[in-house]
Amino acid sequence: MGDGNQTEIVVAAAALVVSVIAFAATLMQCLQQYLGSARGYSHCNPKVMGDWAQTKSRRFSLKELRFEVQFDAPVIFVCAPNNKKGPVPEADVYKLDGTEESLKDTWTTLNMSQRKDYEDRNRKERIHTSDNERASWTILLSAVQCMEKESREWQEEEFDYQGSPSPPRASLPELGLPPTPPTLEQTHTLVVALQKKRKSWDTMPANITKPYATTTMCHLIEITAALGVYWKVFDRISDRYRAEGNGFMVLGDRVNDLGLLFSFQVNGMSRFTRNRVIPVDEVKELCFGWVPTIYRSTQDKRRLEIPLDVLDLSSLQLASRVEISETLTMIGCNNNVTKYFNANRRFSHLFSLSFEILAMLAQTFHIEDTLFTFLPNPTPDRWDSKAVSLPKLLEAYELNFKEELTNRVPRNRTIVNRLKHHMENIIRQYRKDGTVAETLLRFRALHAALDDTDEILTGRKAAAKKEPEQGVNPRANLDPRPLSPAKTLERIGTLFIGTTKKSDASAKRTGLKKPIKRDPPGLNKETEEQQRRREIVQDVLRSHIQEVLRLLNEPDERKDQQTLRVPEQARGRSRDPSPSVSSQFDDVPTFENMDGASPDDRQHIMMDVYFKRVRRLVVPHATQSTDNRRAGRINSPSGRRASIDSQSSAIRSTIDNSPTAAVSVPPQINEEVAEGDNGDPTTVGRSANSSETVRINGLAAERPSATAISTPLPSLAGEAVSHDDVWCTLVFRMICWLMLHDFNKLDKQVVKSELLGSRMPVYIS
Repeated sequence: MGDGNQTEIVVAAAALVVSVIAFAATLMQCLQQYLGSARGYSHCNPKVMGDWAQTKSRRFSLKELRFEVQFDAPVIFVCAPNNKKGPVPEADVYKLDGTEESLKDTWTTLNMSQRKDYEDRNRKERIHTSDNERASWTILLSAVQCMEKESREWQEEEFDYQGSPSPPRASLPELGLPPTPPTLEQTHTLVVALQKKRKSWDTMPANITKPYATTTMCHLIEITAALGVYWKVFDRISDRYRAEGNGFMVLGDRVNDLGLLFSFQVNGMSRFTRNRVIPVDEVKELCFGWVPTIYRSTQDKRRLEIPLDVLDLSSLQLASRVEISETLTMIGCNNNVTKYFNANRRFSHLFSLSFEILAMLAQTFHIEDTLFTFLPNPTPDRWDSKAVSLPKLLEAYELNFKEELTNRVPRNRTIVNRLKHHMENIIRQYRKDGTVAETLLRFRALHAALDDTDEILTGRKAAAKKEPEQGVNPRANLDPRPLSPAKTLERIGTLFIGTTKKSDASAKRTGLKKPIKRDPPGLNKETEEQQRRREIVQDVLRSHIQEVLRLLNEPDERKDQQTLRVPEQARGRSRDPSPSVSSQFDDVPTFENMDGASPDDRQHIMMDVYFKRVRRLVVPHATQSTDNRRAGRINSPSGRRASIDSQSSAIRSTIDNSPTAAVSVPPQINEEVAEGDNGDPTTVGRSANSSETVRINGLAAERPSATAISTPLPSLAGEAVSHDDVWCTLVFRMICWLMLHDFNKLDKQVVKSELLGSRMPVYIS
């Protein structure tokens, strides 16, 4: 009896143990089923997402009796450094500026190499060297952080190192230069940023095994341009995309149920020093083949509002041969120019004509007191800095600049003197050693030259030359010489550009003309005088492009059907009869001579062709075009028509020794000529102002004071210009702009201009 009870107890205990084990197994199996419903949780691990993996979580859904996996993924975009809003509402915006705070906030590292990740792992984690499980958007974020950090540190080191045993930064303040480079917040207008967006793995397509980042097509193109990555394949028909450069590779393809998916990989060494792209907002347009010009409105405009067609001189479209020909048609070039581009004829001399047009009209993108000069190439042509020496080209320009035209077209002595001064200053800076101080001074000299050329070509004062507000006489920096009434009104008009209704009322009281009511799209508000200035520039630019292309493709000047003859009307008003077109070019070199010349002589031959061939044909033809257009305008006020006629006749008149020979030339021009050598009109006068300018820009002293350097020069916006002044200014601006900006030799534009401002979402694996 006792033995039977004992047996029952043993059996019951065994059954209990088995039941508990079975229950535990069932419970664990059930728990495993629930936990297994959290699909994608294992894919959100540090091997894939880095520190972003700490945001993953499981959320149990009572309705579906399963777990949902959630995680944070970045939404990447490009904006200004002070931007506080992004595509994700009510989410914080984090700038990728390479600082420790940014690295911590964005959960990124400066380590882009998977091999370095492998070396940092312990022995158990080192399975093989071909680990590629890391999400490529983490590499992209690390690349942007490295770009900002390395470029900032490189520039700071360049400022510290002066190439001499003297204390660091000792000479920079003496030269009026900052002791340290400007910061990102002070000067940059473009930065890559991100927002954190909460996502669910339930929305992931079935064939996607890694969390992806979100951006837009335009932002992806802008980011790759900032990193120095250039598109090799951009096929929107078959959805094949490939970009390479600076040690990176971007591949894109269409994925079912998702859209365009790109991967960002490291395939070599990257460098972010002197080759770093200038961090300015205009990069957003340049990488699509759009070029903002000096006539662009300065107001802050959304990129989506930029027209998808070339309507005016505010923008140039240079992404392809077809778009360049459309831009030239907008400028007013004839059908022969369009045929040259569409037929793939010759359109380059020392460099492509597309770079010439770009440099003549594009805004200045370089940030003053910085060392970065590279830009995305907006043209379909490659830029080879070894094929042309820009300092030698400027020296050749200076030698030819003194020459007067045979038909004695008047030249504004104030403009001539200023350009001459800039040439001497820039050439002198290039002949010095290559220290950082000399480089910054050279860049400043180029900035000053470009600011003055912009004033000449637009008739507007440069933004950097605003009048002081307190404690300074507003006319202290202007020319002290008396002005004519017309000149006074013209100078006052430049100060009232873009003002309020109160300014318009003041303009009425002074008899000043109001800005035109109907402004072309994209252009800045213009006075009538500024509009006429822009039209003169357009006439000169059109004639210049036509002549250069014709000489490149049809070099024989003596063919009557090809030659752009000097208009008879302009020729008849000159005191000295002009020789025939064929005879005046008998001893002038051609582009064919330049092709066979040595590298040291090419620049001089090119400037000889420009000044002795192109200039002699462009100036009278552009003058005639301006006269014909103005004469054809209807409903023009009589006073305005009289002013136009007097200016046109003055441009074509002959310069003689009397001060009233050219009525459109300001009074101070004759005074400056009188101060030259024996009254020679080609000699640059050394007035008191010009000598002060020499001291300001370091020509008279090796170490000018900071006060002298900061003294502004008188504005050239109100100076009257002839077509010859405009042509010389355009060519001079082309050289200076190319000396201040650079392009990668491997970079050339791939047609994608219609994607400017595109908000089509794309994804980065």
